[in-house]
Amino acid sequence: MKDPSPPAAWREATIHAAYVRIAINLAQTLGLDAGIRNPEASRMVPLLDVVPLLKALGVENNPYLGIHLGKLVPASAHGALGYAVVSSATVGQAMDTLSRYVGMRNRLFNFRFNKKDGESTLIVTPRIHLGPYRTFTEIASALSVFKMVQGIAGDSAAAEMIMETSWENATDMQIPMQVRSQCQRTTLRVPAHIAERASHTADPKLYVIACRGCEEELAALDGNISARLRAMLPDVNQQWPTLKQAAAHFAMSPRTLIRRLVTEGLTYQALLDEAKGELACWYLSNTSLPIGIIASKLGFLDDANFSRSFKRWTQRSPSAYRKEHTSKSVTQA
Repeated sequence: MKDPSPPAAWREATIHAAYVRIAINLAQTLGLDAGIRNPEASRMVPLLDVVPLLKALGVENNPYLGIHLGKLVPASAHGALGYAVVSSATVGQAMDTLSRYVGMRNRLFNFRFNKKDGESTLIVTPRIHLGPYRTFTEIASALSVFKMVQGIAGDSAAAEMIMETSWENATDMQIPMQVRSQCQRTTLRVPAHIAERASHTADPKLYVIACRGCEEELAALDGNISARLRAMLPDVNQQWPTLKQAAAHFAMSPRTLIRRLVTEGLTYQALLDEAKGELACWYLSNTSLPIGIIASKLGFLDDANFSRSFKRWTQRSPSAYRKEHTSKSVTQA
């Protein structure tokens, strides 16, 4: 029997809220119900949170909407990463900086920097399994990053760059770079003479400050207890650990776990509610599981308790939500 649960990696914090907000604005501009609320400004969001938005945008059937989204992302949305890139001494250093710090804003993909054979490259590879959302997210992620390199080098230099894409269909990217489709991996190729070119926005002092900010933000993300908790709710056995069990998993006392969460402005119950709400929305819109089975999977003793909680989370009943968001093809239990 096929497991109807979403991939565990979709519960990890992988997308910065700034990008999600831009995607929500795109949906609203297109006259669509985004299906989700604007996330907190400084938060990393799990892919599972964004699935209703991706469905509203119809990206499974129109992945090239990612072109539009990628172009909408301003440099300011990248935070300290954007400042570090803009203030880099050369185009090549900007590419290297992107590869080192992109994880502070986007953990869906890895960007690997290479310098050899007379060129510098940025190679894009998925960090997690993205299923039907890979092409859209890869296009949007690659364009938003490559656009920064283009901005530093200038359009005339960008015309000498090659953007290889792994996407099946050739499409007009409407960018100054040369575009090649159906390649093995999505890659930005920059000739050595451009990669070594001094950036007209170089600022050594700002670069040091911005890189320090990136390091601190990455360290904070990696040490973020709430992000680590979100990834284990539910656990590998699809059980919902108590506060005591969760604390034991991290080799700390419940009191210490509570204190750590308070410093991040959260409570354990709030994280539980969030995780259960995410999975409830997934099961209702992507499977035909009876509501009673979903309630049991989420640790509720009966349908009534689940319905009350779900209405508190979404302002809709489970049946109303399912009617609004059911996928055309659902998974049977």
